[in-house]
Amino acid sequence: MRFALVPAISGTFMASGARLESPVEWAHVITGIATLYLILILVVRSAMQRKLRPAVVTALALGLAEAIPGMERLHAAISPVLFATLAWATVEAPAKPSVAVQWRVGIGVLPVLVLAGIAYGVGYRHQTSGVIPHIATAMLAAGVLLTLSMAVNQSNGSIGTMRGIANLTIAAVLLQVAAGVSVLVIRMLEINGGLALAVARAVHITGAGAVLAVSMLLAIHYLRTSY
Repeated sequence: MRFALVPAISGTFMASGARLESPVEWAHVITGIATLYLILILVVRSAMQRKLRPAVVTALALGLAEAIPGMERLHAAISPVLFATLAWATVEAPAKPSVAVQWRVGIGVLPVLVLAGIAYGVGYRHQTSGVIPHIATAMLAAGVLLTLSMAVNQSNGSIGTMRGIANLTIAAVLLQVAAGVSVLVIRMLEINGGLALAVARAVHITGAGAVLAVSMLLAIHYLRTSY
């Protein structure tokens, strides 16, 4: 819910009908897409939790309505309503089950998701695939890693080692996302990035290995402690 404040706040700095010509505008678009993605995760969760369904379905409808292009006034009007709806979903969320029960199935997919993002990133860098597949797989991997890491941190049964790995995972993923967004914005705005672009690219490329490493550690330690 708190993440939804980011596109709401950044949107106040955008003029009506403005083109994507500044980092703030790009941040608004990217975080808005990420918010919609998080709502889709809630939709999946609501399949098992009936109390969530009314709030989540409403949030999804509002999020899709906000994404309609060329409707700036509707977009601005819906934004606070969407945030209030997400707050409603937060209140309706039932007590969280054990992290072990919730994530045991398919935990080994984490490194595979990261590898998929890396593979598409290599393809984009060598111009054998587009940027959209890379962004899509990277956002999916980042969303799953962050969600699991936060669940581990909030679980009373998590041991210190697991929480340490979860915190390391969160830091690595956020750094990787920040570097990737920096490279994307510099390239799409055709800014002469110079040293900034070189550093952002180096961090993003080398950070992929760190994210893959922590995802493997998280999966291995999780499986060891959940049985």
